[in-house]
Amino acid sequence: MKNCIFGLLLLCAFSILIGSCKRSGSTISSISEKGRAAVPVICVYTIGDVREELKEAMMDSLRNYYPKCRMAGNIQLPDVALTTKRKDHRRYRADLLNEVLCKYKSDSTIVIGLTQADIGLDNFRGRAHSGIMGLASGIGTGVAVFSSYRPHGNGQMFCVMLHEIGHAQGLRHCSDTKCMMQNANGGNPFSKTNVFCDKCKNYMKSKSWRL
Repeated sequence: MKNCIFGLLLLCAFSILIGSCKRSGSTISSISEKGRAAVPVICVYTIGDVREELKEAMMDSLRNYYPKCRMAGNIQLPDVALTTKRKDHRRYRADLLNEVLCKYKSDSTIVIGLTQADIGLDNFRGRAHSGIMGLASGIGTGVAVFSSYRPHGNGQMFCVMLHEIGHAQGLRHCSDTKCMMQNANGGNPFSKTNVFCDKCKNYMKSKSWRL
């Protein structure tokens, strides 16, 4: 009788142990899946007419450095985003283009807009209007737009893209003049540097960038 009771107790303990292992394995699997899901997809929207060569070059560069990205579609340039403070040619307000892009944003994505149109900001740098290369909608908001109008070549264009995505993922301007996250201050720092400083690089690596 004692042997039977001991056997039953042993069987119960074994069953509890197996159940605990299964739950533990399930928890580890769940944590792992959450970790994978935490890497957002970069969705690239072209805004207006964009050359196929430029689209392919930017997407190829993104795929080399980031694990999840895709070309998401085309958005027509909205007339409501035209600045009223520039009369000599058509220039679009980057902040209003970002408002359009925000409509496509979700918790699992970073949304960026690629355009060949000239872009700028009203009441910027002490002037009624200034032309710019790119703009994030805010630090850590996951939305940004950039234009090929001012950068010279695809290399500089990709640096502009990285700079604005850096802002969109939480980086602020960097004081290191050798870092591509420095404040442009109306110039073109990407003609002098195409790298992140160690601090900014480590931050981008924490966001799954292969740099």
